[in-house]
Amino acid sequence: MSLTRPRTERGAFPPGTEHYGHSFLGAPLIWFPAPEADRNSGLIIAGTHGDENSSIVTLSCALRTLAPELRRHHVILTVNPDGCQLGLRANARGIDLNRNFPAANWRAGETVYRWNSSAEERDVVLLTGEKPGSEPETHALCQLIHRLHPAWVVSFHDPLACIEDPHHTALGQWLADAFALPLVTSVGYETPGSFGSWCADLGLHCITAEFPPISSDEASEKYLKAMVGLLRWQPQR
Repeated sequence: MSLTRPRTERGAFPPGTEHYGHSFLGAPLIWFPAPEADRNSGLIIAGTHGDENSSIVTLSCALRTLAPELRRHHVILTVNPDGCQLGLRANARGIDLNRNFPAANWRAGETVYRWNSSAEERDVVLLTGEKPGSEPETHALCQLIHRLHPAWVVSFHDPLACIEDPHHTALGQWLADAFALPLVTSVGYETPGSFGSWCADLGLHCITAEFPPISSDEASEKYLKAMVGLLRWQPQR
């Protein structure tokens, strides 16, 4: 059986999209359930930061390329649809969603980031929210994960060009090999209130996959095969 749809059928999203909430501006938060989920099914997410588009596009291409019945894992293309529409790292309220999860290390106040990967200063100030999990996007994602109980989560970002797997697991090594990116146990700085921190509190295995600073066009060409492989990944027996 071919791993991909016939060329004439590529481009169509798989059926069965479901809603798990709404963004601050009312956009539907959608996910693509695995056709036949089991205890080994994971969750693959992208678009937590709305200005990180290359992984969103690549994951979308993979989702539309792979024959639906061959996909083993759940998918969320855009955790932060308002930010994607507005070209923001934050959500529409100026909250960095990756500092708003209800992790034990959440911190109130401000967070800063670089305008782009070449900026000399961290000159953009965002907020972490009035309280942990205050944003509709983070709250809804937490609820979905509590409902799904995925075996693991892979969260795509950019532009650090690495695979961060604190436990150096087989999946982390597979990702590093498939995407030709270095495997690390830490990105080298604190991430209070991050999705990964919240997953660690739950005992949920979370790997952060960081694309390099490349265009969506280049990423979808370079990483499509690997992304399709991730949608089908299963542990070795």
